[in-house]
Amino acid sequence: MKDLLWTLWLATTVAVAGARLARAEVVVLVGDPAGRVAKDPDPARMNEPFAIAFDAERRMYGVEYTRGNRLFRVAADGTVEFVAGRFHVSNPRDALAPDATTAAADVRFHGLHDVAIGRDGLVYVADTFNHRIRAFTPTTTAVTVVAGSGQAGFSGDGGPAVAAAFKQAYCCSLVPAGDALLVADIGNHRLRRVNLRAMTVETLAGNGTAGRPVDGAAPLETPLAGPRAACITADGTIYLALREGNALVEIKGGSVRTVVNAAGTSGYSGDGGPGREALLAGPKYVSLDRCGRVLIADTENHCIRRYDPATGIITTVAGIPTKMAAGVGADLRSTHLARPHGCTIAPDGRLVIADSDNDRILAGPLAE
Repeated sequence: MKDLLWTLWLATTVAVAGARLARAEVVVLVGDPAGRVAKDPDPARMNEPFAIAFDAERRMYGVEYTRGNRLFRVAADGTVEFVAGRFHVSNPRDALAPDATTAAADVRFHGLHDVAIGRDGLVYVADTFNHRIRAFTPTTTAVTVVAGSGQAGFSGDGGPAVAAAFKQAYCCSLVPAGDALLVADIGNHRLRRVNLRAMTVETLAGNGTAGRPVDGAAPLETPLAGPRAACITADGTIYLALREGNALVEIKGGSVRTVVNAAGTSGYSGDGGPGREALLAGPKYVSLDRCGRVLIADTENHCIRRYDPATGIITTVAGIPTKMAAGVGADLRSTHLARPHGCTIAPDGRLVIADSDNDRILAGPLAE
């Protein structure tokens, strides 16, 4: 009888511990658990990750900002492989040779901000300060130009994507069908789309001036205050993060509406309440969770927030707001972040965060 009770107790304890682990554990996938370990970047390490994405085989790709300027891939054992881009901190602009294809090891990326992976396996990156969107082909390791002439400016709508001018292309978010990329053309105060079938460019939102968006205005008739990142739902609704505007904008039904931080003031407030009344501080990224809710990298508040279009409510799902640090807690809400940028849902359902100023990528279950 005693042995039976012991066995039942042990089984129950293990089951409860396993359930807790599955529910709450936060894991540092890449990088040092203690955060940034050196003032100067180390070429052997991942430096300043800004965005992450997963391919069809569940491999994680990511991009580094100017501390590294590389595209990397993470193996199943956690090993980081730098697959494209020269390591450099202070980077001159790319040579921008007329040849649109470059060997991965020779590419000079400058300030990578985003990564997206197509159904065909192409890895798209926002080569921001080279004013281009590029693609890495894993099977050949070639890097090609998808959009952007490489010269800062505004031109090319309706014409070939490779001849169009952008002014700091910050995001390259795929639409659900996989046949187009949303590009936050922040220097031109516009959101643009690259058609990957016709290889043309068009402007979706923004009149070319910086300013607070006008609720109810047609997308092409409103100013935009720092369009930084965008994502799109299955029904075609676009959510656009405004960096300087400290806001989240919804583009739906032919009009624009600010759904988070209508005041546009930088700060932190509003958890559990209406998104329009909440404050953000320099949001840098947006993506969708599995329920169609919008995940927002509230970067200068050092946290990830979630806006629910069905209720209009905003909550914090990761990070300790306004506290920049590196402590890993029992769950995402008790884990410190340091200027997070990319955030996405992994194939296994966990929230994965590019904890940029901690030089690490971490993951944990997303609380409902």
